[in-house]
This record gives sequence, structure tokens and C-alpha cells, in this order.
Amino acid sequence: MSFEISEYPPRTFSDKYQKYLAPHGVLLPPHQVLKNKKLGDRAEEALRKAFKITVKKLKKMKSACANCDKTDGVDLECEGCRGVRYCSVECKEARLPTHSLICHHIKNEAVDQVVECLPSPVPLGREVLRGKGGYVGDWEAWFTRHTTLGDSIASVAPLVSQWWGYTGLPNPGEEALKASLQRIVSNVFSTVLTIGHCPSWFPDYQQTSTDREFHIHLLGADEPEVGAVTSGIIQVSSRVLGRPLVVTLVAPDLTKHPVTFSWAPTSPYQVTPSVKAVAYPGLYHDFWREHIATSDPKAKVQRPDIALAIHPGVHTSDMLTLWRPTLQLLALEQVPLTMTTYNEAEFEETLEKLAPLGLKVVHKGLNPLRSLHAKQTPYEPDHIWAANSYAIAIDNTRSSRAGT
Repeated sequence: MSFEISEYPPRTFSDKYQKYLAPHGVLLPPHQVLKNKKLGDRAEEALRKAFKITVKKLKKMKSACANCDKTDGVDLECEGCRGVRYCSVECKEARLPTHSLICHHIKNEAVDQVVECLPSPVPLGREVLRGKGGYVGDWEAWFTRHTTLGDSIASVAPLVSQWWGYTGLPNPGEEALKASLQRIVSNVFSTVLTIGHCPSWFPDYQQTSTDREFHIHLLGADEPEVGAVTSGIIQVSSRVLGRPLVVTLVAPDLTKHPVTFSWAPTSPYQVTPSVKAVAYPGLYHDFWREHIATSDPKAKVQRPDIALAIHPGVHTSDMLTLWRPTLQLLALEQVPLTMTTYNEAEFEETLEKLAPLGLKVVHKGLNPLRSLHAKQTPYEPDHIWAANSYAIAIDNTRSSRAGT
């Protein structure tokens, strides 16, 4: 099965109506929005129609048979998730063994897609942080002990329920809406929490507070990592580590992000009092030669404590070829490396590709701080993906290799 992904209807709806539904960055209840004369005399009717059109577009995205991709006579739905369709009983039964494994995720996704239409339902400013930070082991700890997000989500669920009435769909209930909001919010924090959490996957890492700056190199960095810095949300990584942090973004694609051009290795951007950011728009071995292995004191910077590659895609032969020089460099220089994958299939394929390289894998499995906001892949109906779903930690230090 494949479907068009050039336009995501919930995002289109949110962008179009944000100035009405959340004019000051906070979602308003329907009765307040309808007072806005700019929406016209038939505002309620127009909003209901817009929601229903968005729902129809979402259904159309998955209108082909999930087994054979046929588009005519696709009338059978999965009774569990209502998110996939089939053209015949035979096609439905053929997919049952694999679909049953992800059916509940597709059901959740259908709720999440409607909630995603609503702009800024949960405020995510710095005021949500509380306490002194420190180790975050899972999402429950983050929502209930490190932030006020648990309380915020509970308080806005009734508001989201009010807006749900405009969709024409059966209301899933406030508990389901709270769970949906948690999933969506987890997607915002997954990467920065993974950055702060990943050192704990290495046996030699001491989970103690210190004044020494901790250096993490983000390899293959792109828009999400740049956004984490420019928005200031990267401060969460430092809070989890319990120490000052220097994040160095390295990737050729950083040339697409002019905002990073001033984050020079020898003159980092001071994001917050505890976080600095560096950017290098090029290949990692070039960065290493120019700023770490160099004898020029004006260009030299500190070695990394750890390297992290968010979704490097080395499960494919082509990407592994591109990444091989970096993997070899990190092994030679004894720099620990963590990488994340979007789903289980990619995780297993990555391990297979890495096996012949003889690397010391000290952690592998589900990332406890993976995004809970799972989505169906566009080209395979029985696969789902979510940011940072699985993690692989490779200990390149001499002590780890001496014991192999």
C-alpha cells in the first residue's frame, strides 16, 4: 500500500486556523473562537465543514487495499482500528498475522491525527520544567516528576473533547484524548531526552553531577536538531545530564540552515547558561581533521565524550557505505557511539549491517524515551515508525575492546 504524503491534512488545518483557534499560542475553547468576527457570521458551520473535510482527506490517504493496493471496491475495514481497508476477505486474512501486531497503534494514530489538527493544545514553554532535573528513565518520570506536563494534559483534555465534537466522529473519551496528547508531546521531547539519556547506556558512564562540560557530537544533524537549539529546548538535555553541555552538530545538510553558520567550533553559540551549540556544515572526518586532530591552537576544540547519530539509516547498504569512514574514525579514536532507528525492522537490519564490522555493542533495544507518537509507514501498511524507537550503543573505548 502507498499513499500521498506531500500534504498532511492535520498540519494544513492547524496552520490555516491557528490564528483563530490559538491566537496567542494557547488553544481557546469553541465559544471564544466563535466570537471572532473575522470568521464570519457562519463561523461554526465553516469550522465543522473544515474539520470534516480534513477527516475525509485522512481517510482518502488510506483508501487503497492494504494488501494488493487495489483502489476499486475497497469496502472491508479492520474492525479493530478502522484505519486500514481491504478489497476482499482473502486480502484481509492474508494481512491478519502482521496487522494484528500493529492494529492498536493504527487505532491510536487515528485519534492522534484529529488531535494534531488543534494548534498549541498543551503549552510547552520553559515554565513546564520543574525540579532540579537529573536522570529521566522513562516517560512517566518526565511527565509526572520532571515537568508539569501531566497536569497540563489532564486539564486540557476536556477542551480537546469540545473541539472533537466538530469532527463528526465518535468521541473516544477524555482518557483516550489524554493518552493522545501524551503521545504527541512525547514527540517534541524524544530527541532532547535521548541526547541527555544516551550516556547511561555505557557501563563506564558515571551518573553524577559535575561542573565539567560534557561534549556530545550529533552526527548527520538536520532540521530537528537545529530546531532543538534555536527553540532552546536543547536545555532539557543538559538538565538530564546534570551538567553543562556542548552539542556539536555535524552534517553536510547544515548548509540548508543559515542560522547555524555563526555557531563556529571556536566560538560556540551560548543557547542557555548551561548549553552551548556548535555547527559544522561538512563531513565528520573533515571536522575531526580541522578541529580535533589539528595542531593549530586557534582551531582546536575538545574531543567528544560521546557521538550520537539520530536515524542515520545505516540499515541500507548505500547509507552504510557513506557512514563507514565515520564509524571507522570513531572506533579508531575510541569515541562511544549511539544511534537510533525509526522502527524494529530498521533496528534489526542495522544490527545485521554492523555485525561484520566487529563493533562492541553494549546496549541494543527499545529506547525508553522513544516517541510514543507512532505512525503507519507510507509504503508498508503493517509497519509503523516513531522517532528514536530503538537504540544501539557501541562502546569504542580501549577497555571495552580489550575484553572482547
